[in-house]
Amino acid sequence: MEASHYYQRIRDRLPNCFQFSDYVVATGRELVAEGASAAFPAVAEPLQRLEHLTVERGLQVHIPVLGSHSRSVLMPLDVEIYLGPDNHRLYESAATQRHLFLKVLPLARFLETLLRTRGMPYLLDYTPSGAHILFQNVLGYRATTAVQAIGHLEDDLVAACLFVDPGDIRRRHGVSLDAARVFSGLGRLAEYMALLAMASLPPGDSSDPLPITIGDAEKRCLNFDNSWGEGSPFMRCIRSPFSLHKKNRENYGQSGQPPLVDVIGTYFDGSVADAEEDIDVLLSAMWDMPKAADHAMRFSGFIPCSNETMIDFVEEYKRSDLFAFHQDFDRQETLPRGAAVARARRETRIGSATQGALGAPNPAALQPERIMAMVDDFLFQAQWKPKHIADVFRDLYQDPAFAWEQDFFKYPAEAKANFWVRTYSAVLLWKKGQLKISASNKSAGTVGFKKQDRTS
Repeated sequence: MEASHYYQRIRDRLPNCFQFSDYVVATGRELVAEGASAAFPAVAEPLQRLEHLTVERGLQVHIPVLGSHSRSVLMPLDVEIYLGPDNHRLYESAATQRHLFLKVLPLARFLETLLRTRGMPYLLDYTPSGAHILFQNVLGYRATTAVQAIGHLEDDLVAACLFVDPGDIRRRHGVSLDAARVFSGLGRLAEYMALLAMASLPPGDSSDPLPITIGDAEKRCLNFDNSWGEGSPFMRCIRSPFSLHKKNRENYGQSGQPPLVDVIGTYFDGSVADAEEDIDVLLSAMWDMPKAADHAMRFSGFIPCSNETMIDFVEEYKRSDLFAFHQDFDRQETLPRGAAVARARRETRIGSATQGALGAPNPAALQPERIMAMVDDFLFQAQWKPKHIADVFRDLYQDPAFAWEQDFFKYPAEAKANFWVRTYSAVLLWKKGQLKISASNKSAGTVGFKKQDRTS
């Protein structure tokens, strides 16, 4: 089956994934020849172009996290196995991919259990390396207002959200600050979920332990990838359910293979789950477009919206040490621009690797493993406040002498620095027993999933 034939089969399902969107982000290596960035070749087009981008061109398609006119914000939880230079093994063959995929499955199941036991709706979409768990949050509803209340916006992020560019489909209306705070709040809830998983799940097979990390912070890990929560909501998207998945061909040179396919595993409406529990059925469909098209007919493609159980989950997070840490981080004073990095370069209680990164931060200050090591040095050896550590990264990002490729207006420097330093400070404090994490009044263990009748 050709990519165009697959998309033709699901043409009535795919648009439902974009129910709250007015544009689509399409990706593919062929876009580089049309002027797209080689690092992430993508184009944003009006939603009316969805069929052209898929049926006619066979591209991968992604859902914007921010809904049309800032009326909704998508939660895109993303977990995957990360193997560093061995990541190509996920795409060598169906048998190899199955062996590796089973290592990340307990983490996906953990998240399903966490959401189901709380009655929180979600759609689970399996990818070759892990899973995306999605639900929409519509502005104006009590549940979304509760998430909005825990969000926090830096001044440079406010400026980026309020900037209107009529020529950029992502920014033609700007971003409402209420929606931006929802985005921020969802990122903090994702951080809470990640720490719950880290505290609850063992590292896996003793012969090949894979720790859960936030970001690819170790050379081999189960990556609870919260990078979508950093910075600007208008720049964030996630690959759509039913989309083709071409990393095997585009990233790892498997030109003899057909494109892979992301496949839906579960739709949970808050009370009843329609789920395919046979993982071999799902993995087989990933590698076989006709099977994937047949499987797609089981699901509508609509992504459920959060309900009022979200209010209870927000309150659970607010009773945690993590919330107290977040509140303290937000209240800490910020050092003037340039002052933090100048002070850091005089600091004698940090290691030589951190001192070297202060002089040559590109790309070290963008790499999760190096960021966490630097935060560890400043937080525990030098006894700095987390916000002041973030100010160091902000100063580095704002210095054009380091030839950054990233646009630190679209991805604001202060917001980026705060996100990663806050995240890794919390992880390090938890590892040292100085920040406690446990589920509040809910089972967070693994439970068996029972196939249930589908409801429309």
